[in-house]
Amino acid sequence: MVVVSVYLVQHGKAFDESVDPERRLTPDGIRESELIANYLAGLGISVPKIVHSGKTRARQTAEIFAKYLGVANVEVADGLNPNDDPTIWAQRINELTSDLMIVGHLPHLSRLTSLLVMGNPNIRIVEFRYSSVLKLTRTNEGWVISWFITPGLVQFRPS
Repeated sequence: MVVVSVYLVQHGKAFDESVDPERRLTPDGIRESELIANYLAGLGISVPKIVHSGKTRARQTAEIFAKYLGVANVEVADGLNPNDDPTIWAQRINELTSDLMIVGHLPHLSRLTSLLVMGNPNIRIVEFRYSSVLKLTRTNEGWVISWFITPGLVQFRPS
């Protein structure tokens, strides 16, 4: 079996719709996404493609990650909106033959993770946060969580 990893990224913090109808990333959302993307680049993380929902906040986050990770292939994909059915992407992920990064939204990312790992989208097993990244790896037994990184963890530097 081909070892495949999927990186699930919650978009960065965005302005409220009442402030910005397009819901662009806030300065903090940009900074935290850059922080995490730079950290992943330093770890040597590499993916051939990044997909996102097409919503402005997800597109901006995907572009930041692409810049830091050196990914030229960034695409809009269907089925990644906040309330979309996670089985659409669970099926696609199960067929992957190479690593992929997905930039999306809650509750979709949480439900997708639970479906892949637990077989049930309604069991919440991870607490996503803006600009966070969850790495899932396919094993012979199924999908497992390899690690989860948040901006708070990267900022915290114990002495």
